[in-house]
Amino acid sequence: TTSPGLISWNVTRRCNLNCAHCYMDAGMRQVASRDELTTSEGFRLLDESAELCPGAMIILTGGEPLLRRDIFDLARYATEKKLMVVLGTNGYLVTEDVVQKLVQTGVQGLGISLDSVNPATHDRFRGKAGSWQRAIEGMALCRRWKLEFQVHTSVTSDNVSEIPSLLELACTKDAREFNLFFLVCTGRGQQVTDISPTQY
Repeated sequence: TTSPGLISWNVTRRCNLNCAHCYMDAGMRQVASRDELTTSEGFRLLDESAELCPGAMIILTGGEPLLRRDIFDLARYATEKKLMVVLGTNGYLVTEDVVQKLVQTGVQGLGISLDSVNPATHDRFRGKAGSWQRAIEGMALCRRWKLEFQVHTSVTSDNVSEIPSLLELACTKDAREFNLFFLVCTGRGQQVTDISPTQY
C-alpha cells in the first residue's frame, strides 16, 4: 500500500486577520492552550507523520501559523525528520527576519494568500487594512531570499472575474504556482456567496 504524500496540519486557530470566508472561524480570540497541540505533542505528531508517510510534504497552516512561538522549532524538527515543509500564511507577518528563519529551518516554500488585484478589496475581504501590501512585500522577500512561494486565492462571487488578473499578477511576482481554493461553507464561510455552477 502507498502512504499519503501530503499532510496538512492546522497548527493554530489563532489569526491576526478576520477573513470573511474562514472555514475555521479563526481569530485572535482563540485560546492557544485550548486549541493547539503543545510543542512536545507537535513533535510526536511529526514523528508519527514521518514514520507513516516518509518523505511526505507537510503543510503547516492555520489560522496563521506564524503566530505560534514554536513554529520555527516545529519546522526544523519536521525537516530533520526528512519531511518536506511548506507553510501557508496570509503574508502579514512575513518579514525579512521571518523569511531568513524559515530558510534556516529548512522550509521549502510559502503559500501566500491573495484574493484580489485591488488592495482595498483584498483588505476588506481579509478584515485588515494593509494586508494586501504586506502580502506583496512578503512575496518580494521570498524572491530576495530564494524561498519559493505560491499565490493562494479563495474564489468567491466577489472575485471570480479577477482570476485571470490574479494569475497574471502571480506570474509577475515570480510565484512558483497559482492555487485556486474553492469555498468551504463552514465557519464564517457559511456567510459568503459561492460561485455558480456555470462559473465553476
